[in-house]
Amino acid sequence: MAAGSWQDFDTLESFIARQQRLYPHSRGKFSDILRRIGLGSKIIASKVRMAGLVDVLGKQGTSNVQGEEQMKLDVIANQIIKSVLGWVTSVAAIASEEDEKITILHHYEEIKEDQYVVFYDPVDGSSNIDVNVSVGTIFSIYRYPYNQPRPPLERYLLPGSQQVAAGYVVYGSSAMFVYTTGQGVHGFTLDPEIGEFVLSHENIRTPDVCTYYSANDTYYPQWSEAVRKFSDTLRFSDEPRYAKTTCRYVGSLVADFHRNLLGGGVFMYPENPSAPHGKLRLLYECAPLAMIAEQAGGKASTGRERILDVQPSDVHQRVPFFVGCRQDIELYEQLVRQMDAG
Repeated sequence: MAAGSWQDFDTLESFIARQQRLYPHSRGKFSDILRRIGLGSKIIASKVRMAGLVDVLGKQGTSNVQGEEQMKLDVIANQIIKSVLGWVTSVAAIASEEDEKITILHHYEEIKEDQYVVFYDPVDGSSNIDVNVSVGTIFSIYRYPYNQPRPPLERYLLPGSQQVAAGYVVYGSSAMFVYTTGQGVHGFTLDPEIGEFVLSHENIRTPDVCTYYSANDTYYPQWSEAVRKFSDTLRFSDEPRYAKTTCRYVGSLVADFHRNLLGGGVFMYPENPSAPHGKLRLLYECAPLAMIAEQAGGKASTGRERILDVQPSDVHQRVPFFVGCRQDIELYEQLVRQMDAG
């Protein structure tokens, strides 16, 4: 912390408290959830910092519900998030990308007032931890509709437009907590000297420039005509907007998204024959990052539908994901319409 800056010192805790005062009737239950996620991410950050020194590297020897081999850090971080949220009385249920089913903390008949459901990916890009590449945690919060009778599972499957908060934590050269409650996007960097997330990026707006293009180009031959045209435009077009676009792809969604959010650009993971519905999960990855992108002035789409309008049909549903500068995502949607029209 620079000398003389203490008068402007703002932590995640104090920032949440100030935001809560905007809602006079708030009882702080929602704020408690954000604080607990902040605590959990600090614990995970400490484990990431110790990678190579303690036993958090390598494979666990088990698979998650998607059949993907789990890393040790996946299992550790999943339990950390469960632990910090499990006792919070305002959380009706939690759902992890690593678990087959939603964990019900309070049954429907026990809920008499607004509570919340938290979806999370405990460690996005966990396979990169062994080679010291940035990883992250993604979370999404919905208000549980206790007064709207629905079949059991459907109570939890809500479109991203109904999120009340979304965020991620990137564990890189520093740990940074980025979130939105629909009132802009704010970033907090973990100060290891005091053990607190400190406000470092207030009201983030993604630049309207296509600085970065992020995609796994090995799938290029398998992509649709619209996706290939879009990729070619970003990489090879002589239009001034794309003249300085460079390809940057880490393979950790949070790391790629975070870089593009701050620097401007496009991240995409289209469908392909081996992943006909896309690879990324709607509830754990796409919807929360879409909310952040839109709050920062960007856009997220499947190509045919706004990500935040997609109605989930399964807790582990996958979708094609295109996110970044609004102008560029709208270009892709236009190419899809042209392809569909024949």
